[in-house]
Amino acid sequence: MLRKTLLAVALILNGTAGCHHAPQPMTPREGELPPLPPASGTPVGYLLDNAAQLKLDDTQVARLKEIDNSLAARNDGLDTQLREIEQPEGDDDAPAKKGAPPPKPKNMAPGASPVHTTADSNKLHAAKDANNKDALAKAFSVLDPQQQVAARKLLDDRGISSPGAGAKPEPKTEGADGVPLEP
Repeated sequence: MLRKTLLAVALILNGTAGCHHAPQPMTPREGELPPLPPASGTPVGYLLDNAAQLKLDDTQVARLKEIDNSLAARNDGLDTQLREIEQPEGDDDAPAKKGAPPPKPKNMAPGASPVHTTADSNKLHAAKDANNKDALAKAFSVLDPQQQVAARKLLDDRGISSPGAGAKPEPKTEGADGVPLEP
């Protein structure tokens, strides 16, 4: 019994003594993290969030903030209307019928439930897209040509269409001989 107790104490002491040798947390390098949403919630916010990378001066930052605030105010009303119109499908809490199997648990992850869209919600989405496009055109007029190139790349990496960017070519799925390309 004494051996088991001594062995247990030795294992506990060894386990706590070894904790200071834990590896240091790794810090990701530039470009390894998935993009975060802009602080303001607008596409122009991405430009402001990356002001140092784009080498924006103070007047450019001030002008972009004006454009961003205006866009956020215009889109805020549209977002409110969209939240009221678009409800997740199957969000009714109707009682289960007798003898029916129990309902499946809902996936509560954001965007997991399909959303019921209407013609009105499509119009609101189109209006929001037009607001974003207009604001980005104004924002790009503030930037010099080198900054525009960097901003285009920044927005393209996040899946946002920037002013002056051509249509993206469809990825090739077949080679010249008609044989499917491997992924």
